Amino acid sequence: MLIVSLPRLGLLLIILILITFLSDNSNCDRDDNRRTYIHHNQPPEFRAPHSPPYDFIYVPGDIVLGGFFPIHQPPSYEFGSNQCTAIKRERGIQRLEAMLFALDVINNRSSYSMSSLLNKHNIRFGALIYDSCDYESYAVERALNMLLPSLDQCMPSSKQNQSSSFVAGVIGSASSIVSMAIADILRLAEIPQISYASTSTELSQKPRFQYFSRVVPPDTYQAEAVVSIIQFLNWTYVAVIKETGSYGERLTDDFKAKLKNKTICIAGELSVNVKDSSSYIRVIKELHEDEKYRFVVGVIVFAQEDSVRQILNQTSSRKQLNGRWVFLGTDGWGKKSYPLGNFGRAAINAITIAPKLYLISEFDDYFNSLSPSLNTRNPWFREYWEETYKCKFEESPKTFFNQNYTRICSDTDNTDTNLSVPYSQEGYVHYVVDAVFALAISVQKLIDEKCVSSSKTGVLCKEFFPFDGAKLVSILRNTTFRNELSKRLIKFTSIGDGIGTYDIFQYQITNSTDTQDYFTIGEFSDSDHSNERVRIDLQSLKWFKYNQDLSDWTLTSTTPRSFCSEPCHLGEIRTNTDSQQCCWTCRSCDVFQIAINETTCFPCSANEVPNSNFSKCIPIKEEYLSVQDIIAWPALILSSIGILMTIYTIVIFIRFAQTPIIKASSRELSYFLLSGMCCCHLCAWPLIVKPHLVTCFLIRIGVSLSLTICLAALLTKTNRLARIFNNSQRLTQPSCLSPRSQLGICGGIVSIQLIGVLLWIIISPPAIKLKSEIKHNQKRLVLVCQTDNEYIAGSLIYNMILVISCTLYAIKTRHIPENFNEAKHIGFAMYSVCIIWLAFIPIFFGLRSSDNWFRIQLVSLAICLSLSATVILLCLFAPKLYIVLFNPSKNIHVKFKTTLASHKPSVERPSTTSHKPSVERPSTSNNNNNNNNNNNAEELAAANRRRRHTSTDFPTEVSLYASKSDSSGLNLNDEVMQTSNVASGSGSVFNGACTDAERHYQLQHTFIHDDETTEFLSTSNHSQYAQLKPIASNLVMGGENPWKKLSNVRYKLDENDSNQQNQTSYRHVHAQHITFV
Repeated sequence: MLIVSLPRLGLLLIILILITFLSDNSNCDRDDNRRTYIHHNQPPEFRAPHSPPYDFIYVPGDIVLGGFFPIHQPPSYEFGSNQCTAIKRERGIQRLEAMLFALDVINNRSSYSMSSLLNKHNIRFGALIYDSCDYESYAVERALNMLLPSLDQCMPSSKQNQSSSFVAGVIGSASSIVSMAIADILRLAEIPQISYASTSTELSQKPRFQYFSRVVPPDTYQAEAVVSIIQFLNWTYVAVIKETGSYGERLTDDFKAKLKNKTICIAGELSVNVKDSSSYIRVIKELHEDEKYRFVVGVIVFAQEDSVRQILNQTSSRKQLNGRWVFLGTDGWGKKSYPLGNFGRAAINAITIAPKLYLISEFDDYFNSLSPSLNTRNPWFREYWEETYKCKFEESPKTFFNQNYTRICSDTDNTDTNLSVPYSQEGYVHYVVDAVFALAISVQKLIDEKCVSSSKTGVLCKEFFPFDGAKLVSILRNTTFRNELSKRLIKFTSIGDGIGTYDIFQYQITNSTDTQDYFTIGEFSDSDHSNERVRIDLQSLKWFKYNQDLSDWTLTSTTPRSFCSEPCHLGEIRTNTDSQQCCWTCRSCDVFQIAINETTCFPCSANEVPNSNFSKCIPIKEEYLSVQDIIAWPALILSSIGILMTIYTIVIFIRFAQTPIIKASSRELSYFLLSGMCCCHLCAWPLIVKPHLVTCFLIRIGVSLSLTICLAALLTKTNRLARIFNNSQRLTQPSCLSPRSQLGICGGIVSIQLIGVLLWIIISPPAIKLKSEIKHNQKRLVLVCQTDNEYIAGSLIYNMILVISCTLYAIKTRHIPENFNEAKHIGFAMYSVCIIWLAFIPIFFGLRSSDNWFRIQLVSLAICLSLSATVILLCLFAPKLYIVLFNPSKNIHVKFKTTLASHKPSVERPSTTSHKPSVERPSTSNNNNNNNNNNNAEELAAANRRRRHTSTDFPTEVSLYASKSDSSGLNLNDEVMQTSNVASGSGSVFNGACTDAERHYQLQHTFIHDDETTEFLSTSNHSQYAQLKPIASNLVMGGENPWKKLSNVRYKLDENDSNQQNQTSYRHVHAQHITFV
C-alpha cells in the first residue's frame, strides 16, 4: 500500500525539501549564534510540483493548533483535473467551524471550565487549518507546512521566549488513511495528533503511531456493534462492500475477526474505489445478478460518505432494486444527509451507527449566525453557501459546481422560508470540540508543569522550550475532564483511544409527510459491565416493503431475512456444502435419533423414541395384549363357553354315572380327558392378560400340558382298541387293559411332557421382557413373556406326535363294529385337531410382519387350544349327552351288546312260563339222549335259580362271532375282558346276557369255576371251526384250571361223552374282536 511505504518515501522527500528550504532562507533570520527562526506573520506555503493551489486558514496565536478537515471531495478522473471536487457541507464545513468555535470559546474564556483551566496564563491559541480533500497525497503535502516551523534549525535559542508561534498539536483528520499519512510526517517533529473521526484499528498500533490519539472509539467497537446488530436481526449470510483504503479494509478485517465462533458468514467482499466510479456499477450489478447473493438481504457497507453516496446512486438507478437490500453502515455513513442526496429511497430501512451524538446547542447558535459577509476567516464558507442555497456570488469564480446557478447569493438566504434548507448538527461536531478542548487543556498542563515560577501575564516561559511533544502526549492520554458544552466525559485509554458509545439509526419513512429521515432506534455500549451491549427499541424499529406493481412502500411487521440456506426442519441437521458454516443442505437424522443441535444427531436408547419435534428422547409406551383389546374378545368368549360346556359335561357324567352309556364310556379316562379340556380353555386367560411372572409360569405349564392331557387320553383309548381288534392270531391276553392301567399309561405320556416343561423352567426360568422392534420406521416396545423358540418347538413337536399317533390309531380302528364306533368319533376329532394346528402354524409364525403380530400369536394360540378342546368335546361327548338327556330309551344294556352272527342258530334260554323249564344243552355228535330224572331235577333247579337272579346283578356281556370275518365283541363294563370258547363237535352256541344262575349251572356241568373271571361258553360244530388253527404248544393238561388263561376259550367233554374220552386233545377257538366300550 501507499501508506505502508509512505514513511520512507516521505522522509526522503522531506530531506530534499528541507535542503531546498534551508538554502533559501527568505523566511528565516539569523542571530549572532547563526540560529534561524520563522517569522510569525504567515506560515510557510509549501506546494509540490504539479499540485493544485490550495487555501488554508491561519489564526495567529501564541500556540498554534493545526487542523485537517475534508472540506472537498477527493479529485476525480471524471473532471480531468487534480483539483479537489465538490464541497462537503456537513463533514467538512461544520467540523471546520466546530474547531473555530472551540478556539473562540477557549480564547474568550466563555466556558467556565476553560476559564478556570486557562486563566493562569494569558495564552492565546491560534489555528492553522488545511483542506485534506480526503486525499492522503494532498494531506501529506500540506502537513509539511506544519512540520517546518517546528524544526530546531529555525528555532533560535536566544529568542525562544520571543519566538514566533509554532504548531503544538494537530486536530485531524477525518478518514483513517489520511490520519495515518499525516501521522507519519508529524512524528518526525514529535507533534501530537488527535483525531475526531479516524477509527481504524491500525492507528492503535504503537510505536508507529505513538503520537496519535483520538477521542472516538476505534473500529473494533464498530465491528463489534455491527456483529451485534446482525445477531439481533438474526441474519446469517451477508455481503460486504468495502472501500479500498485503510478505513474499509481495516474495518472489514476487524469485522471478520469478530465473526469467529459466530454463525454469521460473508457471502462475498466487493471492493469499490472512490476514484473509479465504474467500480460502483460493477459491484451493484454483481450483487444483483450473482447467484450466491440470491438470499442475501443484509449488505454491510464499510465506506466513507462519498462511496456510500455512489452506492446509493447506482442502487436507485434500477427501479427493481428498491427495497431489495437493507444496508448496514458504519460511522462513515452515520447520520449524515450528504450520502443520501436524491437517492434516499435506496436507503430506506438502512441501519447505521455513529458515535453517540452529544448535541452542543451553543454551536447551533454560532453556526446559524454565520454569514458570508462576516465569516471572512473561512475561505470556503462562500462556496458552502452557494452549494447549500443554490446561488452564486458575483465575485466568485465560475466552477463546475456553480456554473448552473443564476441566483445571486445574499446573507439573508438562510432566513428565507422559500430557500431555507433543513439544518442538523453533524454527528462529529462535538468530537471536534472535545479534541480541541483536550489538546488545549493538555498544553496548559504542560505549561503549568514547566513554567511554575513564571508570572501570570507572561506568554511562554523560558523553560517551555524546547517543546516536548512526547511529554505533551503523555499528559494528553492522562487527561480526564467533562465538556460542559457536550455534557460528555472525556478520557483516553493507555494507547490513546477514545471511549464512548454508538447510537444506532434507521432511515425510515415518516408516516405524516411521506418523507425520509434518520430515527434513533437504539445504542451500543462498549462497557463490559453491560449484559446487553446492543439495546434496540422494537417500537422504534420499522420495516418497509416496496411493492413493484404499485411503486409504493408499505409498512410490514416482518423482519427481513438474510440467509444462505433455509433452516432445517425438526429432526434434521445441517450438512455444510463448503467451508462456510452458513450454507448447508438439510438431512434427516437416522431413525430413532434426535437432533441435539444443528449439526449433531444422537441416538435414543432401545426403550426410547424421539418426541414430536425430535428434541429429546421419551420412553416408549409398553404394548401388550390385554382384556381391553377387541382382538382378544373372541378367544375369551370361546374359552368361557368351552369352560361352561366342559363343566356341564362333568356334572352330567357325575349325575348319570351309573347309567349304562356312562359306565360303558371308560369313566376314568373320560374324567381325565375332561380335565385336560378345562385346562385348554383356561389357558386363554393367562395368554391374554398383561404379562406377569405368574402368568408366564402358568403359560409354560398350561399350554404345554393341557393339550398333552387330552391327546394322552385319546391315544390310550385308540391304542387299546387297536390292540384288541387288529390282531386275530394272538392267543394271549393283551396287557394293561384295566382302568388303572389305562390311567397309568396316560400319566406316563403326560409325564414326558411334564419333565420337559420342568427342565425348561429350570434352564430358563419364566420372566417378562420388553422386546424392542422396528417396523415401518417405528419403534415399539412389546411386553411379552420370555420364551425360547427351541423349547416351544420341542413342546409342539411332542404334541404333534401325539396327534399323529391318535390319528393313525383312529384310521386303523375305523372298521370295528358299530357298537364300538367311538373310535370313529376319535378319528374325526383328530382330523379336526390336525387341521386346526396346521392352520395355526402359518398364522403363528407367518404374521410377524403385522403390527399386531404378538396379539395375533397369543390370540391364535388361545383359540387353537379352545377349538381343539371344543372339537374333542363335541365329537366324543355330545352323542353320549344327547342319549342321556334327550333319548334315555337307548341308555339300556341291550343297546350296548352285539348280536351274534353264526352259521347255526343259538340255543334258546329255558322259558320261565313253563312249569318245568328245560335248558337246551349243546348237543354233540355222539349224544344218546337218555336223560333221567336226576338230570331233569338239576335242570329245574338251575331254571329256578335263573329266575331268581336277573341279568342286572352281573352286567357282564359276551358277544361271540363264529368266524374271523364276523364282527364280534365282548363288553365287560370296566371289569374284565372275557373270551369265548367253542367246543369241538358242538352244534349250538350261547349268545346273549347270562344270569348268575345260568353261570352257576354251566360251571357245575362243564368246568371248574375260576374265581378271577367269569367266562361263558359258546360252542358250535367242530366242522364249522375246522379252519381255526389249534395251538397245541400251550394246552392245559391234567387237573389244571382250564380257564386260567383268559386269552383262550377252551372246553372239555363231560361224562355223557365217554365214548370220546380217548380224545385227550382240547379244541381251541381264538377269541377275536373283543374290547371295552
